Amino acid sequence: MGRRPEQRSPRDGALSERVKELECLYGIAQASAGPDLAVPEVLERVVALLPAALRYPLRAYACIRFDGQSFVGGAGAPDPSVRLSAPIRVRGRRRGEVAVGYAGAPAPSPETVFLSEERRLLAEVARQLGLVAERIESRKEQEALREQLWHAERLITLGQLASGVAHELNEPLGSALGFAQLLAKNPSLPPGALDDLRRIEAAALHARSIIAKLMLFSRQSAPRLAVVDLNALARDGVELLKWRCEDRGIRVCYRLAARLPPVTADEGQVRQVVVNLAANAIHALADGGRITVTTARRRGGVVLAVADTGAGIPPDILPRVFDPFFTTKDVGQGTGLGLSIAHGIVTAHGGKIGIESEVGKGTCVRVRLPVGRAAPEAEPARRAARHAR
Repeated sequence: MGRRPEQRSPRDGALSERVKELECLYGIAQASAGPDLAVPEVLERVVALLPAALRYPLRAYACIRFDGQSFVGGAGAPDPSVRLSAPIRVRGRRRGEVAVGYAGAPAPSPETVFLSEERRLLAEVARQLGLVAERIESRKEQEALREQLWHAERLITLGQLASGVAHELNEPLGSALGFAQLLAKNPSLPPGALDDLRRIEAAALHARSIIAKLMLFSRQSAPRLAVVDLNALARDGVELLKWRCEDRGIRVCYRLAARLPPVTADEGQVRQVVVNLAANAIHALADGGRITVTTARRRGGVVLAVADTGAGIPPDILPRVFDPFFTTKDVGQGTGLGLSIAHGIVTAHGGKIGIESEVGKGTCVRVRLPVGRAAPEAEPARRAARHAR
């Protein structure tokens, strides 16, 4: 008389269980071996392998919960009373669990259903999943750091280029402006020629202002450090553009932290940062919306954030927003130096600037500045400015 499919002799059964466990671990190694896999993809593969590793695979189910996501494999509706689980930990922090069980309980309790080997297997699976998640996340962090390093090196190169261009243009531009102003003083000039000279002078002054911004972007102008109130600067900078907000029906909300520690910074330059960020936010709200200005205290520094409810920035454009002269504005509406200048100012103060954006929801630019000490790059910037002169 033959045995039922799930009944075995003790020796055959033990050997079969060991083979299934090894096959499961091998399958997990294979499922997580790809170079470009994401954690959810690995978990989907693993949860499909687990039921076959249990004693009663036809009635077994598996469930993996990780960072709020659930992945289920095997038999139908599980019986919560017959369930075995193990926590998934990544870098010592619990991020989820892996659980197995039976849809129709073949025994009255988990203690009599699950073998001690199965408990060890589940603990090992949970450990392996934690290591896989850590490896994938570490790879993504390294890629992000490489991207940041590449971007920083690119900005340095652009800053050096901008500094060289500014120096080369400054002298001939100054000569053109000076001669135009001298000629304009000639009383015998006809009105048409005088008008042309005034246009030349206006164009030269505009070009000089762009060169000044280039110098600021390349950090050739040293910050004049003083103790400043970031809350006051944030409000004052946005108020300068209040009339533009009123024209477009834009509402400005302030969420300024109480008892914010003072910042050692150049008052004029930090105000320029606020104005530039606010101007970009206003441009993004052509049909009205809301700008939110936030300050907060963080460990070792303070944070200023300017957020808008505009159309957002597409992901392919976002990495270029700090590049000088890069702009999505129409001709005549901007030079593409606003965020570049803000980046140069914040970096010169020993701070950091970052941007987050989602298409259809809006953009937020965050500036972090140190408190309680002078900006670490202030003195090198002063020396660079003296050398430039």
